[in-house]
Amino acid sequence: MKPAVMGMVAILFMSLTYVLYSKYIGPDLSDSPRFDNADGADRPEGDVPESFVALKVIMPGDQSARMADFVENELNDRLKQDLNMKLELTYIPWSNYQQKLELALSTGGDYDLFWYGAPFVSVYHTKGYIQPLDKLLDQYGRDLVEQIPEENFEQNRIDGKLWAIPSQAFTSAGKFSSVMVRQDLLEKVGMSEVNTIADLERFFERMHAIDPSYYGYLETDRGHEMLWRELTDRNYSSLDERMLFMVDEDSGEMLSYVESDLYKKVAQLRESWVEKGIIDQNLVGNPAAKIDQENAGKLLFRVGAVSRAMENLQTARNADPNARLREYYLAKEKPKFITTPSNEAFMITAASENPERAMMFMNWILRSKENYRFIIYGVEGKDYELEQGKIEFLTNDQFIYEWMWRNKDYFIPPAGVEDDIIQDMLTNDENSRISKLFGFHFNEAPVKNEIAQVMAVYKEKFEPINFGLASYEQYYEDAIAALKKAGFDLVFAELKKQYSEFRLQH
Repeated sequence: MKPAVMGMVAILFMSLTYVLYSKYIGPDLSDSPRFDNADGADRPEGDVPESFVALKVIMPGDQSARMADFVENELNDRLKQDLNMKLELTYIPWSNYQQKLELALSTGGDYDLFWYGAPFVSVYHTKGYIQPLDKLLDQYGRDLVEQIPEENFEQNRIDGKLWAIPSQAFTSAGKFSSVMVRQDLLEKVGMSEVNTIADLERFFERMHAIDPSYYGYLETDRGHEMLWRELTDRNYSSLDERMLFMVDEDSGEMLSYVESDLYKKVAQLRESWVEKGIIDQNLVGNPAAKIDQENAGKLLFRVGAVSRAMENLQTARNADPNARLREYYLAKEKPKFITTPSNEAFMITAASENPERAMMFMNWILRSKENYRFIIYGVEGKDYELEQGKIEFLTNDQFIYEWMWRNKDYFIPPAGVEDDIIQDMLTNDENSRISKLFGFHFNEAPVKNEIAQVMAVYKEKFEPINFGLASYEQYYEDAIAALKKAGFDLVFAELKKQYSEFRLQH
């Protein structure tokens, strides 16, 4: 045969072979509805990557001895096998987590992944610290999508793009608007529950009379919303942790909290607590000292967080084996609001060299109950045992924080936590409503300079009033004048504009 004819026959034969057998060539992604882009079709989500990498992750707190050993050995052995990577954790103490985290992000530090609360997603998006995750989630996040409700992802979408993974899928109504108390000490002074601010004051007075080494203490950087439940007959939710603005859940109106009569009530209550010793002046503004006192079992109450009574129990019992904790809502007849279905957010840095592996790692955690239990609780038989549907810890050392990844399908209650505490948590979302803030993000870019100036003034002049150290009557007028001079009204106007646009669309 002539060469030209032979070539044509070969080409026809190869084409026919491809048509007949192409469905067997390469990965079949037909059962993956979220694989809707070219990048997402490059590699099946379950494939082990060829290159070995070190994933660099920032976490809050202090790494326990067992966690360091676990990461170095059992965990990294498993991650090498499943994802061809190792985990390098950098822990930053809670007392200066935000400050040092932002320093690392702003200087383009060599990190891939970090955790923070959901309100910071929009802040870090505006500052350009994080990258969009849609394509990564499509390609490598199949199990995240299956184990986390779709609406949870919506809270982290800005301008149509996803910027964080809402890692927790559990009850969330009224988060940070409850109060957690040392229930054992409450009963020791002849009380059974807490329903009012007066109950908290009575608890402190009675306990302090027995042992003055105990502190009352309710966080001065949080706790406003817990007090709001009693101090006003309205239903308010804070825009974010900075406590500048709030929404009226009944009318839907965005309000300036620092210019409200409610702010005055909270500030004056805190002043009275400083005078009574409930807020200790040596602890205010010193996060490390407050953590030390809690670790020593000396705090009588603090802000709750739906499941904090369960989460903090081991810490309390390390100091006092008889410790019991419980959370209460003041004005318990009032509804609780779900502002975010998950307050936990994992973000991939804009400077990450391994964003694909970061998403693979997050997906790996929720891929199975085995993986979930392994990274959160350690090795069964060595670090924990399962008994009658509860988990018995064999070490006091903390692993990856369970609350960061708590999932309704994988949750196991600790053996030492009373059933009524678990029931409180599991039924927490009863009598709850969806907040008017649900899904709203304030894009600070148009007023980023004013925001920076406002927050500098807020820290200098309002925080001492918030803490109860500076008299509202004496210092408020100067503080609010300085805030407005810094550009507060421009920030508020931009916020109301964006919020009105959001409300029209929802």
